[in-house]
Amino acid sequence: MARSRSALTGVSPVIAHGPLSQTAHGASAGEVAADYIRRLIFDGVLGQDEHVRQEDIAEQLGISRSPVREAVIALSHEGWLVTEPHRGAFVHGLDEMSVRDHYEVLGFVYGLTARRATERQSPDGLADLMTAQKALRKAETPDSVRSANAAYLWQLFLLADSSRLSSLQASLGRNIVPGNFFELVPGAASAQKRGTAAVTKAIRLRDASTAETECQKLMRRHGERVISLLTTRRLIHEGK
Repeated sequence: MARSRSALTGVSPVIAHGPLSQTAHGASAGEVAADYIRRLIFDGVLGQDEHVRQEDIAEQLGISRSPVREAVIALSHEGWLVTEPHRGAFVHGLDEMSVRDHYEVLGFVYGLTARRATERQSPDGLADLMTAQKALRKAETPDSVRSANAAYLWQLFLLADSSRLSSLQASLGRNIVPGNFFELVPGAASAQKRGTAAVTKAIRLRDASTAETECQKLMRRHGERVISLLTTRRLIHEGK
């Protein structure tokens, strides 16, 4: 049965933070604050072990402290911050294993999406996916790659026809790299083009296993690129 776009409300048409995960327009104040703090850490404005003053963040963003507290809790769960009783939140950095786990989870979700897209594809849907991948292949600037990639992923989720996968994708949260992933991560754009080409070919050939595997491989490669980038920026510490 044809899938309406309204059924994919969990999949935003705009990617702001990663290769295969998306963030919606109209983000909450807490999400805006979390993105802002991530960027301060990523750009080196807030250094390792530095105190994150929530009142300053709230003032800079023109919001109350409540959403900033929400942001601090979220970033603590992600590993960016550590909170200490009666002292507040401090920059913690990330460990390699956590970064790899993040992209491994993305690989599982998007791999299953590609498998379902292979199994449930329609001629029109496949044609739309191939058109979207062609547009992605031709995109040249980081912004155009991000936009074309968003359109490709939209078609992939339409083919997969799974509200559960769409919901799970939306719940994965922000990506580790704030901003345009394809601008900040060296080699990410070309890797995304090659990876989605391989996924699309497998879907066209009705090879569900290969479609799934290619998604997982792509996410692992992105994970290694992110680790390299974070290491260069001194945002990686040794994890257990």
